[in-house]
Amino acid sequence: MAEEHHDDLIMQSLLLDEIGQSVIGMDEQWRITYWNRASERLYGFGRAEALGARITDLAIVGAEPQGQGATAQEIANTLASGRDWAGELWMRHRDGLDFPVHATVSPIRGRHTVPVAVVAISKDITDRKHREAILRRLSAMVESSGDAIIGADLAGTITSWNAGATRMLGWSSRDAVGQSYRLLTTLDTSGSGFGDEVAARIGSGTFVTGVEARWRCKDGSLIDVELTVSPVYGPDGAQVGVSAIARDVTEIQRLKAMAAAERERLLAAQEMAHVGSVEYTAATGDTWHSEEFSRITGRADNTANSRESMLELTHPQDQDLVRRIWKSLDNGADSADFEYRIIRPDGEQRWLHSRIRSVKGPDGKPLRFLDTVLDITERKNAEQILEWRARHDALTGLPNRYMITEVLQGCLARASRPVVMFVDVDRFKLINDGIGHGAGDAILILLGQRLKAAVRAGDTVARFGGDEFVVVAEHLQMRGAKALAERIRESTRRPFEVDGRQIYLNVSVGIALAAPDDTAELMLQGADSAMYRAKSAGGDSSAVYDVRMTGRAAGRLDLESDLRLALGRGELSLNYQPIMDVATGSPIGFEALLRWHHPEHGLVMPDTFIPIAEETGLILPIGAWVLHEAVRQVQEWRRDLLGAENFSAGVNISGRQLVAKDFPDVVEAAILASGIDPAAVHLEVTETVLMDQPDLPKATLHRLARLGVGLSIDDFGTGYSSLSYLKWLSARTLKIDRTFVDELGRPHGATIIELVLGMAGSLNLDVIAEGVETSHQLSELRRLGVRHAQGFLWSKPMPPERVPAWLAALPRTNPGSRIPDTRGSRSAV
Repeated sequence: MAEEHHDDLIMQSLLLDEIGQSVIGMDEQWRITYWNRASERLYGFGRAEALGARITDLAIVGAEPQGQGATAQEIANTLASGRDWAGELWMRHRDGLDFPVHATVSPIRGRHTVPVAVVAISKDITDRKHREAILRRLSAMVESSGDAIIGADLAGTITSWNAGATRMLGWSSRDAVGQSYRLLTTLDTSGSGFGDEVAARIGSGTFVTGVEARWRCKDGSLIDVELTVSPVYGPDGAQVGVSAIARDVTEIQRLKAMAAAERERLLAAQEMAHVGSVEYTAATGDTWHSEEFSRITGRADNTANSRESMLELTHPQDQDLVRRIWKSLDNGADSADFEYRIIRPDGEQRWLHSRIRSVKGPDGKPLRFLDTVLDITERKNAEQILEWRARHDALTGLPNRYMITEVLQGCLARASRPVVMFVDVDRFKLINDGIGHGAGDAILILLGQRLKAAVRAGDTVARFGGDEFVVVAEHLQMRGAKALAERIRESTRRPFEVDGRQIYLNVSVGIALAAPDDTAELMLQGADSAMYRAKSAGGDSSAVYDVRMTGRAAGRLDLESDLRLALGRGELSLNYQPIMDVATGSPIGFEALLRWHHPEHGLVMPDTFIPIAEETGLILPIGAWVLHEAVRQVQEWRRDLLGAENFSAGVNISGRQLVAKDFPDVVEAAILASGIDPAAVHLEVTETVLMDQPDLPKATLHRLARLGVGLSIDDFGTGYSSLSYLKWLSARTLKIDRTFVDELGRPHGATIIELVLGMAGSLNLDVIAEGVETSHQLSELRRLGVRHAQGFLWSKPMPPERVPAWLAALPRTNPGSRIPDTRGSRSAV
């Protein structure tokens, strides 16, 4: 019978061998008596090695994972009881690799119940264990997912429901499984996210992503979800249902709606402000633009506004600028702010101000560019008018004194041997009084035209003021200069036809030739002096002012030496001119003007000695004294005079002072010494000085702003300050140059003042008009809305001891009343 059992074992082993299962036979001592080919493959030991060896000698029983599996003793006990043992074990290949098997260990019984042999059948279950582990991980992922993962059959009955679905929708798995998917939907199938179109796509075997639906929760609330739906197939490959991953996008949808509404409001605001928007996608080149942008560029709204097409619109002279800007943005620049011109399809040229911001990804590379575009054509036109008028005479259209000074400086820089001629009409006041100011203006216009015709091509003719004209000519020696002066005088001898009358003029001409160390100011002064010498000789003549003949340089050196001693000798003093509220006629502060009382020459005006102080550096100690004295005096009035507690004081500052490193310390020391409120101190600098100092130290400006003092731009309109530059300076006040006040009452005479007022209004700056001398000018300033002014109409500059009496003689109003934040006087140094 034992042989029969043995034969049965061999037969079963052969069958199991074919399907890859190990069969090991052992006697009662656990010695191996049978070892099939599958065992050789599974454990790595050949049959000859295994037969006769104990199972423990081969060490093929692996280490049991902690807390799992059976022990060898458990198997032995089970066999001893006559029962079969089945379960999972960890076994070990001869190369040391542990692997799981499913084993059945059975006793082989003879005629008696006592087992005489054991057979162990095992199968490698590594692949099955791996699949089970994957399934466990997937199941854990499904259960831990924050998204709802729901399965349904083809009839729409829910078949699976994860924990995320419970958290999102409120129903438990027991509540939901077996229910129709309509448990969740708020509309019919077509609006549920499982509509006909979705079903058709799933039926064709494709995934459907980005499906938006609104689902109902157990508590009755509604949420917005975004679905990813995929087909589920059975073992035979036929579709048996669908699986849906639902993500709660309620908050995202709310934020999208808010963003869309905000975008609509922004676009409406941009449309009202005439601001356009463009978005460029870096990777694809796709663009989006607002309707206002289409209106600005003059293109149809459906026109693609790519960077290339916008470059085609750009003015040829500005295309290189635009290319450089985009290159810098593509290379990582965060933003760009620039102005350029476009030529619209209808041929009209427009100025645009573009602000581009780069939106970058985590890698720092640009994802898209946001471009805000403002049409600044009107502002540019106004600035160009302002620039032209600031450098040209409003009556004749000729260059004015500021432009001719620049021209002369350029000639001197080029060493082109310039000659300056001052041309003045003899007895012009008599002509003006006889035929009227209107006819006098007409004569000045005609005279400017005569002078331009008399000079050479390339020479410059300017109106210096009143009936004075200046000619600047290059590459002339003495003989040529005299010949040109004679042509000028000859051109004016022909009669001028004005209002049907013939007017005859004579002119006096002063000539100055350039010396090696001459400046523009010195040459103009020399030509002016020569012109007066020609007048003194009876007029209708010319005279030459030559530094080599007159010893002008020696006189200037003496003046410089005396100026070095003037401060210590007490020869410098300040006079004060009031700043007035034009509405109330009350003073709001004082402008202090520096005077030099020379012991030999008498009163020397600042125009004469300030350039010397600038060149020698004496302006620094003189300016510091002026600052201390001006704020001390005004603070004394604020403290002692009734109604003067709000008076403001200021100091005219030179460019050299502004760039001095210790200038903020000087200002702070003067404020502390006087005890004056810093808000009552206004530092005043001319616009032309600012233009000569384009790189003012930011630290100085920021510290002055922190001190609380104000910055006033004097003689505004005579230079060319941009809006952005004024804003960068943190200026508080613009003072309109007196030349523009003089033009009031003439055709277009108020244009520049209106432009200045508009510019000041846009930057919230105060405005003060200088040089008001007539009641007519005052009336025009009131009409234009100018609130503060100064000039001889109210008072000439006066010494400080006369100020209390002047205030007492004013009508009984509050002399210190003023608009808040208005700043007043300056100290001209």
